[in-house]
Amino acid sequence: MPRAAVSRRSGRFVSAASLAIREQAADWVVRLDEAPADPALQRDCAEWAARDVRHARALEEMRRLWGAIGADTPVPRPAVRSGRRRIAAVGSLALVLLVAGASWRLLPWRAWTAQERTASGEVRQLTLADGSRVTLNGGTAVDIDLTGDARRVRLHRGEVYVEVAPGGKPFVVIDRDGGVRAMGTRYAVRRDDHDTLVTVTESRVQVRPSAALDQPVEVAAGRQLRFDRQGVTAPMADAPPQALAWREGRLVFEDAPLAEVLRELGRYRPGLLWADESALDGLRFTGVLPTAQGDQALALLAAALPIEVRHATPWVVHVGRRSGAATPGGLASR
Repeated sequence: MPRAAVSRRSGRFVSAASLAIREQAADWVVRLDEAPADPALQRDCAEWAARDVRHARALEEMRRLWGAIGADTPVPRPAVRSGRRRIAAVGSLALVLLVAGASWRLLPWRAWTAQERTASGEVRQLTLADGSRVTLNGGTAVDIDLTGDARRVRLHRGEVYVEVAPGGKPFVVIDRDGGVRAMGTRYAVRRDDHDTLVTVTESRVQVRPSAALDQPVEVAAGRQLRFDRQGVTAPMADAPPQALAWREGRLVFEDAPLAEVLRELGRYRPGLLWADESALDGLRFTGVLPTAQGDQALALLAAALPIEVRHATPWVVHVGRRSGAATPGGLASR
């Protein structure tokens, strides 16, 4: 397949609500660092984390980042006093953590050491020594090992489509959530933020979540399954015909919510793409977008829908409803 590298970084879509939660989590982490022995503060933080699973995830992320920054990066720590000055100081530290968190997540730490990597918008096919073919989607990083008792593709980031050569040792795609073993087949494995998506196009596979290795789930051709380390996260479903259109450099949508379109597009363009999803309610899109030209894809959306695209920097893009545009009922581009 042709190579169409546009950047060495893979981007992501983040909603305004998600950014707000991460900002609150950063604030909690900084306040707890300033007063680690305050039982009331610890209780309030625990209650906030228990209120929503997104709170707990953001808090854990910011705690890990705070530890990494504390160990490796000189972060300014102003003297913290009571009252308004203390609030301002804690707020400034939380902002440092939040900005660092956005940058940290954009950097492909684990992927840097992977054997094979693709850039945003790049699609590349590898032919392995055993004759199997592995197609890497944009922003993908893998390690490949054919020397042990099985043929293993370790997926650190992104998505792969594998066409397994018959015979020989078992063929397994492994990621953070578990393993997907081929049974003479063609299939795709996609690593998302919180789970993994498997799409089978030929024959069948066995999915083994990390915490349930003795409970494999079989997925047949034409079906999709989502799972995480603990098990299946969504009912098995039919695979949409356009699910693997990325192999031809296209994203195909049919009456899809705009927020869903932006979330998918964020996987194929460098930097940070964000929007207030509530402001985009009612906007839907039907059409085809290119994976290798992120700005062109956004321009096509802006031409089809009442939205405006603002580039804060070449790496940070905001999508919002066009000023004065009324909220339509089920508006779609067709």
